[in-house]
Amino acid sequence: MKKSVTIDLWETIIGEKDYSSFSVSRREKKCKYIYDYLRKIDNNTSLDRVINSHDFVVNQIAKFSRFHSDRLFIDWTKIFINKINPKLINQMQEKEIIHFGDILDEAFLEDPPDIFDGTYELLEFCKLRNIKLGIISNTGFNSPKAYKKFMSNNKIYYDVMSLSNELETAKPHSKMFWNTINNLETIPKNSIHFGDNPVADILGATNIGMDAVLISKNNKKTPINSNHLAVIDSIKDAIDILLDWI
Repeated sequence: MKKSVTIDLWETIIGEKDYSSFSVSRREKKCKYIYDYLRKIDNNTSLDRVINSHDFVVNQIAKFSRFHSDRLFIDWTKIFINKINPKLINQMQEKEIIHFGDILDEAFLEDPPDIFDGTYELLEFCKLRNIKLGIISNTGFNSPKAYKKFMSNNKIYYDVMSLSNELETAKPHSKMFWNTINNLETIPKNSIHFGDNPVADILGATNIGMDAVLISKNNKKTPINSNHLAVIDSIKDAIDILLDWI
């Protein structure tokens, strides 16, 4: 059976230049776009209300993630709208709610995260050797559609992508990893996962029998046990690990 590689997204192959997990400019753009849209249908909407509601949803997503869970993106969008104005959600048709989510996506795609050095080299390495590639990510407040568009825009190759707000489950839950492995038509012992989170990525992968490599980011992240295959500084070092692993 063929080998497969799976990789995390945030802070593994994409993120902010300073390795932070938060973009102030992206948050501001999302909230400003939503505010401008709502002002057309609700003059009482304030920007502060939009910002507070956005931050509430982001915090709720983080809380769900800690319990290995998530909601569909459209459900988080409805919670966002309801938090801004409880009366508004009852006035909106489903297509209007979807459009609301599209506005959030527009802001994400206009102010996207950076792609870390070493990402394209890893993708090319896998492609040339016919190694199947999976993406496994907890999503935050961005839609699956936005991620897929981002990947297409930046020519980030993959065979399978498992996103928490499509599966309503978050890493380290085994469903995230099994969904990817099964769709890659491989088995855990022939698979290796790269990620920056010692629990969500490394524990999640090793719990189903995969090999796992921790991205340490200048030793800011350390393993929680000895089950990992290796610790590397960044995704730039992944090919060296794969040459030995293969």
